[in-house]
Amino acid sequence: MLQKIRKMLYAVENSPVLSAIKKGFLLIIPIVLTGSFALLLLNFPLLPYQEFLRSFGGGWVASLLQFIVDATTGFVSLYLVLAISYFYSAPLAGNHITLQIMAMVASCACFIASFGGESGSLSIASFGTIGVFTAMVCAVLATRLFFALELRLYSRYRSYAAGNDIHFRSSMSAIFPVAVCVAVFAAGNLLLQKLFHVGNLNDLISGLLFQAFGGLQHEPGNGVVFLFLLDFLWVFGIHGGNALDAVAQTVFADGTSGSIMTKSFLDSFSVLGGSGATLCLLLALLLVSRQKSNRQLAYSAAPLALFNINEILVFGFPIVLNPVFTIPFILTPIVSMLLAYGAAAIGWMPFVQQTVNWTTPVFFSGYLATGSWRGAAVQLVSVALGTLIYIPFVRLSERLQEDREVFLTKELTSHFQSREQRGERIYYLDRNDSLGVMAKSLMGKLRADIAADRIMMFYQPQVDERGALVGAEALLRWRYGGSILYPPLVVALAQEDGCFEALTWSIFNTVCKDIPVIRDRFGTEIRVSVNIVAEQLNDPILTERILRLAEQQGIHRNLVLEVTEETSLTALPHISANIDKLSRQGVYLAIDDFSMGHTSLNYLRNNRFHYVKLDGSLVRQVLENGRSGEIIGSIVTLGHSLGFQVVAEYVENQAVRNALLQLGCTVFQGYLYSPAVPLEELLQYSPT
Repeated sequence: MLQKIRKMLYAVENSPVLSAIKKGFLLIIPIVLTGSFALLLLNFPLLPYQEFLRSFGGGWVASLLQFIVDATTGFVSLYLVLAISYFYSAPLAGNHITLQIMAMVASCACFIASFGGESGSLSIASFGTIGVFTAMVCAVLATRLFFALELRLYSRYRSYAAGNDIHFRSSMSAIFPVAVCVAVFAAGNLLLQKLFHVGNLNDLISGLLFQAFGGLQHEPGNGVVFLFLLDFLWVFGIHGGNALDAVAQTVFADGTSGSIMTKSFLDSFSVLGGSGATLCLLLALLLVSRQKSNRQLAYSAAPLALFNINEILVFGFPIVLNPVFTIPFILTPIVSMLLAYGAAAIGWMPFVQQTVNWTTPVFFSGYLATGSWRGAAVQLVSVALGTLIYIPFVRLSERLQEDREVFLTKELTSHFQSREQRGERIYYLDRNDSLGVMAKSLMGKLRADIAADRIMMFYQPQVDERGALVGAEALLRWRYGGSILYPPLVVALAQEDGCFEALTWSIFNTVCKDIPVIRDRFGTEIRVSVNIVAEQLNDPILTERILRLAEQQGIHRNLVLEVTEETSLTALPHISANIDKLSRQGVYLAIDDFSMGHTSLNYLRNNRFHYVKLDGSLVRQVLENGRSGEIIGSIVTLGHSLGFQVVAEYVENQAVRNALLQLGCTVFQGYLYSPAVPLEELLQYSPT
């Protein structure tokens, strides 16, 4: 079962449609949050406060809050159309930003064309939460139709205009696709009006549901069906309260003699914190959630959830299109309702006697609705039961999220390594697929760890021919989700994100603090190398910072800068001067992955290096390829002439070590001696 749910979630993540909808909901959270707080302030259930709003300044405060509500949640469906279309159109438009914007505008126009009564007039209310479902449908279908017309029609059907302004020409070329899209959706709305005598898709759904309740008049079965449909619609983004409002006003009309199941009863004892009894979800998150993002969301939603405003949880968590929370979102209100119905049916709790403002907090609403403390007590038990229902699903959701992250991290690493082997550079942070989502998640954690100086470094020992430890290489070993991430991927993402310099300094700070500890254990002649790219060594400011840091820690003679030699030195005018300056101050330098290539020889011709690390491919082939051995021997001889020490890494067995020793190499690094280990394990190293 868990495996099936996991596959379903992966399918949602990789589905362009569902992924765009989910991201669209997340994008409009600031709008929803602003409108929700304004709505709470406008409807705060305190009589003196309401009188203050009506009287202060002639009611301008209330008017201001109403304007904010109208401008945010009042048009939330319109914003959602733009948000979903933005994400859905991104891979279709590629780098054509103008085309992407035109698709968003077309989707917005199609959404507006999908509403309107039979008289042809538009209702502003349609652009609020009522239209969320239609917004999702229009954003996806209109965007798809727009690109089908824009990209696949023959050029003679497009409209072009002469001129040098590329944006103007792009806009003119979109005239026909936009016109067709709007006409199609307007015709679809007109067809609904003529065939079904409804104003729009939402009205059609509401009408069908109202007819379905025609034979459901018996309690509590009608209440169970009503709540099931109410919350089931919400799962798909349809405003269940508005869609079933006609049912609530007729089947569950307040004041019905001898009836327990009234609209006020349902509002007070099933909508605890909003549809889906999301107050219980909020408590479950606060009690058992281990993920920081979920707890932060719960803290943000808590003030509003107390007053039955749950848009942040429904759209931000989200509940919409979330298969894990479908069951508790539907089940919890039904259980709460049945509990309250049973308490009233046996006479323990009084029937609901009066209508209570919908923003009245739980417990207060139960007391006011029934006129008894027992109403509040029933709500307390309902909240406790509902929280217990939600808790296992919160844990399941987070477990699936962790499994998903492990899976996607492996996918991202595998994808990066395959491109790395082909010499390709790929960018992930602008992607909208699962790899892009995972890359953004990694970068969020990496930035936080850099800011908190939590970048972990391991050290791989370097030993001489006697087995004595003479040095170590500091290697990045950053953890995400309990696993160490492939270091080249971490570096590539940091470079793409723009935080590579900050990462470099976090590494330097950590290593320079560790070197005195290593020196105390292994002696003053120990050398610890840190990787640095040639472009960074070309920066005079960075060179000065390195020297200051080395001086502060007193490690000039122990720090080695290991330069990767991928870049030609001809494009780095300051590097020779900076290398000389570092050497004069006692900071050693090394060349990484040295071979007999043109770039490698250029490094030695113009600069003084103290160490040269052999290219790994030469070391790996020393037993099978005689020419590799000859090249290594030549490099060792060159080292004697120019005064640098040759270091062989990737030494994984005794045979390779012996072959290298015969060629004159006397410093080794590799799994034969030790993998890269934390500082604590390095300090315990002893020759075998």
